[in-house]
Amino acid sequence: MTARVLFRIVELCLIGWLLPLAGTTAVADQPPRQEDAPLRQLEARLAEIRSEEAQLAEMTFRSGVGNLGWESAIHPHADFTEWAKIEFDQEHVIDQIVLVPILWRDTQGGVRSDGFPLHFKIFVGGGGDDIGTEVVSFDERDEVLPRMEPLVLPIQPLTGSWIRVEATKLTPRALDGGFLFQLSEIMVFSGLENVALGCETTVSSTAFTRVRKSAPIETLIDGFTPYLMDAAGGRGSQAFVGFFRTGPQAALTIDLGQQRQINRIHLHAADLSENVPQIQHSDYAMPDQFVIEGANRSDFSDAVLLHEYEKKSIYDAGPIVMCRFARHSCRFVRITAVRAYKAPEASDNYRCIGFAEIAIFENSRNVARGIIPTANMEFSGKDGTLAALTDGRNHFGPIMPIRDWMAQLARRHELDSDLPRIQAALKSRYATQSRNLRWASILVAVLFAAIVFTVLVDRLIRIRETNRLKERFAADLHDEVGADLHTIGLLSDLARDVAMDRTKLDPILTEIRGVSEEASQSVRHISGIRNHSLYSGLVDLMKQSAERIGVQLEHEFSVEGNEFVEELRPRTRADLFLFYKECLVNVIRHSGATCLSTVLKASPSEVRLTIQDNGHGCDDAGDSGTPPSLKRRAKLLGAKVTVESRPQKGTRIDLQFKRRQWNQLKKR
Repeated sequence: MTARVLFRIVELCLIGWLLPLAGTTAVADQPPRQEDAPLRQLEARLAEIRSEEAQLAEMTFRSGVGNLGWESAIHPHADFTEWAKIEFDQEHVIDQIVLVPILWRDTQGGVRSDGFPLHFKIFVGGGGDDIGTEVVSFDERDEVLPRMEPLVLPIQPLTGSWIRVEATKLTPRALDGGFLFQLSEIMVFSGLENVALGCETTVSSTAFTRVRKSAPIETLIDGFTPYLMDAAGGRGSQAFVGFFRTGPQAALTIDLGQQRQINRIHLHAADLSENVPQIQHSDYAMPDQFVIEGANRSDFSDAVLLHEYEKKSIYDAGPIVMCRFARHSCRFVRITAVRAYKAPEASDNYRCIGFAEIAIFENSRNVARGIIPTANMEFSGKDGTLAALTDGRNHFGPIMPIRDWMAQLARRHELDSDLPRIQAALKSRYATQSRNLRWASILVAVLFAAIVFTVLVDRLIRIRETNRLKERFAADLHDEVGADLHTIGLLSDLARDVAMDRTKLDPILTEIRGVSEEASQSVRHISGIRNHSLYSGLVDLMKQSAERIGVQLEHEFSVEGNEFVEELRPRTRADLFLFYKECLVNVIRHSGATCLSTVLKASPSEVRLTIQDNGHGCDDAGDSGTPPSLKRRAKLLGAKVTVESRPQKGTRIDLQFKRRQWNQLKKR
């Protein structure tokens, strides 16, 4: 019973302790946050992000020197309006707008956007409409900042001939805290075609700084971004670079196999050096000036100029030179280096031409893929092969459509924004789990200790109970059977004295028979055959025992409160009766008394038994003056016993115990 109670207490403690640690439910009025999702859902979401990020283009930044993009005038506070407007070559159906931020390398937070507006709107218009239709509106609640990836803005397809990006709340630039509007690139897509590339651009203002040559308004639509195309999966290829002696102009020709309606060519710069620091410029092997011609005859007798490129400064170079022009029907495309590149490692008599990829587009599809170009000369030295120019790969891996590339970088930003929150939530959950586990371990240890303690206590209780049973058994045997045997002995002596007188002998034998039956009944009681009616009528039993044991004594017996005596539980009545019998035996055996007086008083609060004789005192009392057998029985009663013994003046035994003591109450 003790163990079960303790186990129940520990169980309730465990429940009461662990329930608060399990967390609280979200407020019903608040939308559920991703961080509040169950642990398994958070872990699954983290795995999904990792898996999806592995399939996205990497965020790889350009190095070396290049243009920044457009910078507006600098203002003292944020509440100024700045805008940039792009006029298309014709009306287009627009379905996506991409804003590429200018990046700043922060000494504390790493790379971040600089001068990207906090509030802005985008308008699309056409014809004589100078106001346009608002298609995008953002403020700080949209949390587009901080970011270093492009902001991709899908819109409902809308026909327009111009677009205006209008910033109404500026942010401070990292350099000096001045407020301005900065953008590296604006891309406007109609399908996969960036229709803003190379178009006419006007702006509200331009910053007048010493680095203004790196930030003219034309940089908004030149196709140069702060990133390198680093697609996921696949492997890169070595760029082709051919060296030749100065003199003739080197040219690369691509036969498309049939006439194609082409309007765009992308030239991917040769591989950048991976040394730190770099030993090559970012425009390595890119001709300082070249022309792109198209023709339908192999001798280019019907050639038409498609595009001309001239690098007037280092700011005119980038990882992808995008050439957009009016649509032409061509089968042959030729790239001629008017002024070839002078490699730092080559002598003054040598020049080079090279690219990682040449992509020629018809309806946004690269029709040059897999076609090996031809050269107009034998190169004196070269890296890579001509086939690498159209294998669809750059130094990092597969070459992607620009729109897909921007979309993947923007998606990476979304995932990277979710990632810290999920990781923080998981860290918190794991910390809670760890804390719960520690507490659970402590509780298990406490529970184990409690179980061990309970087992030990239970064992001690059982040992104590066994000892008490042995003690009671010995006391009962001594007091009940011993007293009966002593009575039988006395009656036997009387029977021997009157053996010749049959009339006196028969009552004595009958008495012996009765005492022996009582002894047998006592043995059954001691053996465990309990009877709640045993020792009922206690006062009469005490009188009867006094007459039998003290058959030769003059005896006086008085009782007060007999009704309270009968309310005692059977075990208490038995112990009281056996105490009295032991007192009688001691009187007969040791006192030599001739008179005996018994007074039993019971009240609602206590029971008191007094036995007094006129003998010569008690000889077998211990150091305390109380015989051990009486002390043992008094202990079983939970009573206080005192013995006053004076030589030649008799002995007085006084027993007193509380009637309402819990172990003395009668079972009802």
